[in-house]
Amino acid sequence: MTPAPSPVAGDVRRLHLFLLLLSLFVLPTTHASTNPPPDFHLRILPILTKAGCNGGACHGAATGQGGFKLSLLGYAPDLDHASITRELGARRIDFSQPAQSLLLRKATDQLDHEGGRRLRSDSPDTLLLQHWIAQGAPIGRTDLVVTQLLAHPPLLHPVPSSQPQPIRVTALLSDGSSTDVSPLALYSSNDDSIAEVDRSGHVRLLGPGTTAVMIRFAGAVAAVRVEHPFTNALPSDAFARTVPRNYIDETILRRLQVMNIPPSPDAEPTEFLRRIHLDLTGRLPDPALIRDFITRDSSATRDALVDRLLRSPEFTDLWSMHLADLLLISGKRGGESAARTFQSWLHQQIATNAPWDRIAHQLLTAQGSVQDVGPASFALLANDPRDLAEHAGSIFLAARIGCARCHAHPADRWTRTDYHQFAAFFARIQRDGGRITTAAQGEVEDPQSGRPLAPRPLGERSSLDPESDRRLALADWLVSPENPLFARAFVNRVWRHLMGRGLVEPVDDLRPTNPATHPDLLDALAHDFASNGFNLRRLVRTIVTSATYQRSSETLPGNAADDRLHSHALLKSPDGRVFLDMIVQATGVPEVFPDQPDVDHAVQLTGSQTPSQALDILGRCSREASCESSGIAGGGLAQALHLLNGATLNSRLSRGNLPLWLQSGESNDALVCKLYLHTLSRPPSPTELQTWTSRLSDNTRRVDLAEDLLWALLNSREFHFNH
Repeated sequence: MTPAPSPVAGDVRRLHLFLLLLSLFVLPTTHASTNPPPDFHLRILPILTKAGCNGGACHGAATGQGGFKLSLLGYAPDLDHASITRELGARRIDFSQPAQSLLLRKATDQLDHEGGRRLRSDSPDTLLLQHWIAQGAPIGRTDLVVTQLLAHPPLLHPVPSSQPQPIRVTALLSDGSSTDVSPLALYSSNDDSIAEVDRSGHVRLLGPGTTAVMIRFAGAVAAVRVEHPFTNALPSDAFARTVPRNYIDETILRRLQVMNIPPSPDAEPTEFLRRIHLDLTGRLPDPALIRDFITRDSSATRDALVDRLLRSPEFTDLWSMHLADLLLISGKRGGESAARTFQSWLHQQIATNAPWDRIAHQLLTAQGSVQDVGPASFALLANDPRDLAEHAGSIFLAARIGCARCHAHPADRWTRTDYHQFAAFFARIQRDGGRITTAAQGEVEDPQSGRPLAPRPLGERSSLDPESDRRLALADWLVSPENPLFARAFVNRVWRHLMGRGLVEPVDDLRPTNPATHPDLLDALAHDFASNGFNLRRLVRTIVTSATYQRSSETLPGNAADDRLHSHALLKSPDGRVFLDMIVQATGVPEVFPDQPDVDHAVQLTGSQTPSQALDILGRCSREASCESSGIAGGGLAQALHLLNGATLNSRLSRGNLPLWLQSGESNDALVCKLYLHTLSRPPSPTELQTWTSRLSDNTRRVDLAEDLLWALLNSREFHFNH
């Protein structure tokens, strides 16, 4: 028999085995450098991120690639370190021969790799990875994180013929130190037609305009704005002809001068009159008002008109519709009765000019039956607290946080923890038979650890765990002066409604890497809005009484290419409901909505469920999701064909106003003028008047020709746009 090993011999073997393992996984190898090992999440992971290893099309995909999974763009460093150093028996790294590590041989394409070569064998990044492996592949200081990225210069004015200009990126760390991370940061241009940026952060101009370069590193983001002035030869008085009326004009004109873009002149009286009526009331101006306004147009007259429209019930109807779209009042959640209660409450808030911060506070904290308490229906937008948090983030903060549900946001600063802690504010809402109450319990758990998370507002470092309704704490923070996102989100939406384009686009995507075209103006508008009690009417008045709003939509040779700096008014396509009301008003033939006897105009409809073939074709917000970037039903080719041949127009030609005018013995001149005033809100030009009066002189076809003229006006591009 083989003698049994002695206890001493067994202990020696176990000691040798322990020392061998220790040398492989902990102790530096004999050929390791004396340089300290780099931190994994600040030096190693960014190399893999920059190489594209953890991108969505590679190992950062939901299921990884080739059995190797990394977190998308490195949002979970701890898991990535474990995958690289411990998964599958640590087969991806070779401590004794770091250069032979599978991780490096694949990335340098020494072994067959579907992703091709991501690193050069002799590059500094590859050598740093070898050094890290040789040092035992430590994870380093996990408590050391990037608190902020600083990009220099914050604004670039590169010259097209010069060499590409570099961006320098500094990471501020949680221990108070800073480090240059320019070679490791990720760069991307928001508009490749204006500027391109290479992997090393060098910017080259491709065309005139303004855009931004997005920068990402270790979960932090920043942006550099890029401006390239237009090469226009401007007359000496190009800017002297425009007199600023408020701070909006001063800011816009400064920017136009920098960009060498001339401002268009003031809109003609009829152009302004049509624009202000459609923007503030969704209605065409009355023909009698048009004739009177033309004769006495002035700044004071325009201001007085604005004040009258702001006080009108039509303003309340239109802007209640805009906010109902934002709040997704559809009728599918809680039923039509609850939707009517919600809409009625909202309409009353706009009618009494309730401040936006109070409206938002009530929406977030309301309790009771949705049949009786209008704002309580806000809690019915979603049952899952995470879904409701996404709605709240979009509506009140213009923040698209949905990406952070599964991974760190690739273009913003939100992490999965940020997302789930924000969702925790909505975890204790109870919905019982349409009654909204607050429960004593209810949590959102960390998806990684499974532990409940304390609620924390977006962008804040401290968590909240109030004993009372969590929603109350959220609402208090949301409307507080310390939260600049709330006011910025709202004024940007109002600016877009009135100007045709937000200072930030898309308007529901305010983030550091998507800077405003006029950052100082957005800040000034938000400060003005908050400082004056979140007053919607005052905000609207400030914008529409500016010379910027009142510019003509007619372009000049030097500003025709400008689509974002407001050198001229942008053409705006009216909402489908407003457009239907315009057709009704121009023809004098009402639209009948089933089961809505009290509704005179489409903008007054509750929810989005009222049957209407016209609105289905012309377009209306479905209110299933945000209509700021999607969710518009109708429009397109179907709308164009319907307006040419469908009943919405054709059935109205022989009814309403036109037959009455034909029967009243109107002269041809008067008839043509009436048709133009009721549709295009202006008198016909001399050529237009002469052409149509000549045609209408054929009495045998006068009725048909008059209907043809009305049809042509209603199908014209001029009628279809608010200019």
